[in-house]
Amino acid sequence: MRLHTSCVIALLLASSAYAASSQPASTVVLGHNGQTRVAGESADTLRKLGIKLLESSNFNTVSHPRIMGLSIPTVQSQYREVVARDCMVITFDRPVKIRTVGGDVSVFEIVIGLGRPDYANALFTIDDRSRVASHGKYSGAIGIELRKAVPTAASA
Repeated sequence: MRLHTSCVIALLLASSAYAASSQPASTVVLGHNGQTRVAGESADTLRKLGIKLLESSNFNTVSHPRIMGLSIPTVQSQYREVVARDCMVITFDRPVKIRTVGGDVSVFEIVIGLGRPDYANALFTIDDRSRVASHGKYSGAIGIELRKAVPTAASA
């Protein structure tokens, strides 16, 4: 019985180590007026909240272009405005599939606008085909929680 229990524990440890190693590496960078800095100690919290915000998205311009009603030049322009000001960027070392309310998306980067002091005000992804997608109808509560979790420049 002990041998069986030991084998089960060894298998569980091996499978959890494999699962942890199969998770993609990622970085969290905060942007402010064109300057960037790595998130530091808050990175794990910000990454989790950023992914949670994306998971709450109902629509995006790649999968739901008619619903979103945004042209590619409009999406590109909005994206450039967000990254030129205050934003958070989560970059994965390989594309990851994330299940959103509106369906699965392949993601290399998640870009979240932080242009307001009270909530995250924009959500974009860059997919495995280098397309920038704008996302809509995502959780305001998560956006507020995420914005509160972003450290100020002085405390980072």
